[in-house]
Amino acid sequence: MSAKRRVAAEQGADRDDEADQTTQGSAPSRGCLPSGLGGEACARLGRSLTSHVQGSGGKHQGKTRRKAMLSTPLSYQMITRDMSATVKRTAAQPDVKRASEYYRENIGKVANLEEFFGDHRLYSYAMKAYGLEDMTYAKAFMRKVLESDLSDPKSFANKLVDKRYQEFAKAFSFLKPSAQSPEALSDIENRYAVKAAEQGDSATLIRFGTLAYEEMLPTVKTVDDFLADNTLVAYATTAFGVEPPGTAASAKSFLRRILTSDPADADSFAARQTNPAWRDFAAAFNFSEDGTVRVQTSKQVETTVSSYLRQTIETQAGKENEGVRLALYFERKAPTITSGYSILADPALLKVAQTALGLSSQTGNADIDVQAKYMESKIDIKSLSKPAELKKFLTRFTAMWEAANPSSTATSSVATLITGQSRTVMSADTLKSLQGLKLGGR
Repeated sequence: MSAKRRVAAEQGADRDDEADQTTQGSAPSRGCLPSGLGGEACARLGRSLTSHVQGSGGKHQGKTRRKAMLSTPLSYQMITRDMSATVKRTAAQPDVKRASEYYRENIGKVANLEEFFGDHRLYSYAMKAYGLEDMTYAKAFMRKVLESDLSDPKSFANKLVDKRYQEFAKAFSFLKPSAQSPEALSDIENRYAVKAAEQGDSATLIRFGTLAYEEMLPTVKTVDDFLADNTLVAYATTAFGVEPPGTAASAKSFLRRILTSDPADADSFAARQTNPAWRDFAAAFNFSEDGTVRVQTSKQVETTVSSYLRQTIETQAGKENEGVRLALYFERKAPTITSGYSILADPALLKVAQTALGLSSQTGNADIDVQAKYMESKIDIKSLSKPAELKKFLTRFTAMWEAANPSSTATSSVATLITGQSRTVMSADTLKSLQGLKLGGR
């Protein structure tokens, strides 16, 4: 990592520490967090509660706090009613905004694992984004993950049961830096097939053109390597239906400015072009400002930032109500649930399922196949991919959680569940009172 970036990282970390110290004595009520309230609105709520408590002489202080806490179902609904707005409010929080801006500005400058691990702000941000914050200290372990060849079933990351490590490794390209991600390569090939066919090329000619592109692309290490190969340039520009202006020399200069632009930046050269196809063209490749191949594509960077924001929302919600954090986590992971085994493999998902079904955690001692079959008989797995059915399921969960863990008295943390433990045992009275609720999809 360059000395300049190291100084910037240290200064940024100092600012974060100062911000934390500054707000310790005057932080607004945590009741603002689940609802996504921010700024002056949150401060007003905090002042109002403080005034009410002081006005009562402190006699009813505890009671006032309990009244201010939101129930699990209501808190979850307030966060998810307009998730895009919640994400925007979270992204605007000063510490979150600084962290995200630093990541966007500097991840493209990282050329190898040493620089990545050497910049703690970048590394810890990425780890949190993929739910691996607790493993930030294990750099030797994470090095093996990032050096894994995901195309090899026997690689280190692929042999790990926890799929988060595979997701993390997939988000970077330290092992085999490439000018295009597999997804971008597939997209450009599909685009080329359509455009070439429109121009009258035969299926055979299109296939040969694609094979030539696939063969030459791995040799590209810089943007100049790409521009020096007329076959690669012709294939790519045909795929996106664009033609650089001017002479051959000026056309290459234009293409270089396009390819080294950040398509996510509205002020970048590519984004300022009147033809929006140039922005898509820039996003299809993975070149940094200096023309080298980046360890993350612009799309992967934005995915990482989005994941970080979602993780932050869940963590902040969990500080107030662990049931809300579990519900948000289940909602985020629902698309990955394909069977009862998917639930059993993740302690946090299992906790949600056990609570919604009214099961004791002791059921985990049963045979794994029996447990999976039971889960599938009680939960319509396919229905979890439908927003309405997923909402119905999580409505039941939050109601069951609230009955067993009233918001006014719940104090434990769910953080350990996300990494591996669960202990809730539902009482017979709770089950009886909520037996009329039905699971989504059944």
